[in-house]
Amino acid sequence: MRKQKHRLRFSLRRKLLLLSIAVISLPFVGLEYLREMERFLRDGLETSLLASARAVAGSLHERANLFPQRADGPAALYVHRLRQPVELDGYSDDWLDFLDWSETYSAADSDSLAYRLILARDRGGLYLLLKVRDDRVIYQRPASDDNRDGDHVQITLKGANGDLQQWYFAPAAPGSLRPFRVSEARDAYDHPYTVQHYATHIRGEWQPNGNGYTLEVRLPPADYQGLGVSVHDMDDADTRSLAHNVATAGAATARRPNPLLSSSARIEQLVGFAADDPGRRVWVLNNDAQVLASHGNIRRDLDNPGGRFLYNLILPPPSRYFTDDLAGASRLRGPDVQAALAGQARSRWRASPDGRAVIASAAAPIRVAGDVRGAVVVEETTHQIQMLKRAALASLVNKTLLAYGLVTLLLFIFATRLSLRLRHLNRQAEAAIDEHGRVVGGLQPSRAGDEIGDLSRGYAAMLERLQRYNDYLEGMAGRLAHELRTPLTVVQSSLDNLDGSDAAEREVFIERARDGLRRMNQLVTRLSEAARLEQALQAAETEPVDLNGLLDSCIQGYRDAYAPREFVYRCPDAPVWLDVAPDLLVQLLDKLVSNANDFATPATPIVIQLEIQGDGVTIAVDNQGPPLPAGMDGQLFDSLVSQRSNTQKSGAHLGLGLFLARLIADFHQGRLRAENLEQGAGVRMQLWLPQPADR
Repeated sequence: MRKQKHRLRFSLRRKLLLLSIAVISLPFVGLEYLREMERFLRDGLETSLLASARAVAGSLHERANLFPQRADGPAALYVHRLRQPVELDGYSDDWLDFLDWSETYSAADSDSLAYRLILARDRGGLYLLLKVRDDRVIYQRPASDDNRDGDHVQITLKGANGDLQQWYFAPAAPGSLRPFRVSEARDAYDHPYTVQHYATHIRGEWQPNGNGYTLEVRLPPADYQGLGVSVHDMDDADTRSLAHNVATAGAATARRPNPLLSSSARIEQLVGFAADDPGRRVWVLNNDAQVLASHGNIRRDLDNPGGRFLYNLILPPPSRYFTDDLAGASRLRGPDVQAALAGQARSRWRASPDGRAVIASAAAPIRVAGDVRGAVVVEETTHQIQMLKRAALASLVNKTLLAYGLVTLLLFIFATRLSLRLRHLNRQAEAAIDEHGRVVGGLQPSRAGDEIGDLSRGYAAMLERLQRYNDYLEGMAGRLAHELRTPLTVVQSSLDNLDGSDAAEREVFIERARDGLRRMNQLVTRLSEAARLEQALQAAETEPVDLNGLLDSCIQGYRDAYAPREFVYRCPDAPVWLDVAPDLLVQLLDKLVSNANDFATPATPIVIQLEIQGDGVTIAVDNQGPPLPAGMDGQLFDSLVSQRSNTQKSGAHLGLGLFLARLIADFHQGRLRAENLEQGAGVRMQLWLPQPADR
């Protein structure tokens, strides 16, 4: 078969791998890019919020009138700003936005009394919500001289001129009630007595709530400077003695109520410029982290992603309706606020309670005369970043789908091409062998450098070997018949001549018949030897052997066995070590030497040569004599192939010797080849054995 020109190998695996990498890398590279973009945008948002917080804080520096020093005395009560009217009914439904920001007070010596207080203001006045936890509610006795003999609430109001008013809410039953204040008077006999004056401008609603009661109060609009709340608890209906008293400013509440704190319109006006961006909110806090002003809304209108149902299903857009846990806050908490009140600007990331939004905030301190008097907090959601990321991801999905489509088309074309090539190869293979198993044609080998090309060339080589083997099988019967015919004829003729012959002739005929039987026995023996050798090869083991010494000892034996034939041995000076099965290698050498002796011209030497060549070792056996016939170099080592002339076939020669030699060479992963010497002076049988790289 004509040797194919070496081509650059580019396997199908590499081709498919390159295509797969090209497809797989697209979404991963895109997603990594989106992650980097999101990190960049988040860093940019954080930097922007910090810069905005510092800018707003800078505009409020050194404004002592807006940020006075903390005064000694009770803590201020925060007054929220109502966004919708409050229905005075004794229930907290209208106060849901502020419940999380209520102030809690409880008895120090008992857990039976505690309450939550919320204050709010609108144009209609000042509102108060009191949710009291009381294990037993005692109402006043209707016929009592003092209406304060049951559970009651005392509210202390401090007016603009500093005067104090004490108002008592002491119901006889749930429902609406008017508070009263108590004053002392003297009768005509100068005896003191108390007078209860009921208010007409203050209204309250008292309702039980399951674990106590709720008091909702509306005070008329006024410039209140302070407000204190004291809850008096009577747990014994018989003695009517005071069990607990919990007040917002302690025991001094009636004399020194809590100051009131509400958002500053002036501060809101100053910080309004920083909250003009939609989705951004600014808080201004005092040094107790109470809210002095807030402006803006972190909820923002988002672009309507209509017409993108599939993208909305796969990539839900950010929701505008998330839980804003700071809505209506009276005090802010968090590490960023604490750091700012300690004098350090800091940012913070947090998730909304419902997990629908991520909120970034930054806080910076407000200084007056070097002291921290408050802090500015600027916050914004990442919705805009999410929208940008979503738009980029939608673009990535579109491009990835397009790329997938193109690559799928390429893979389809590529697979179709492979299918056509494989079908063509299959048709050629089917046409090369008929239904009886005979090779009736050849296969055109492909020149492609991939696995299908290798398969095509492998099929072509296999069919060529099968063709030669079929030819060998078809000719084997004739060769066997030819080899057996001569000894059978000798035996038959000797037996026929025994009749009618004298004793001397009979002895000659018997000896001739024995010689024919001996030749047939040698034939059977050689066939059995080939079968035994194949079995022996399966159990053979190799060992390190000095080929130089092994061949030298063999040649000494050949000189004795084939005397007077001369043997010439050429070898390196140093030992040549190789892992071989020594017995099998000696048997191989015996076959080569026997073949060389049979064909060598009388009185000519047989030359045995050992050489190290590159990555292997060669053993060559040269004899002078007739050259190899043309076309026999590839068949000489097949079974039952012999090129002996009739004069050389003195024994049973089926060509098995060189076939056995080839089996031994294959066991050692070696190669046997036969070639004519220069100018046709003889034949060289050469064995190549691989040498390990570490030798």
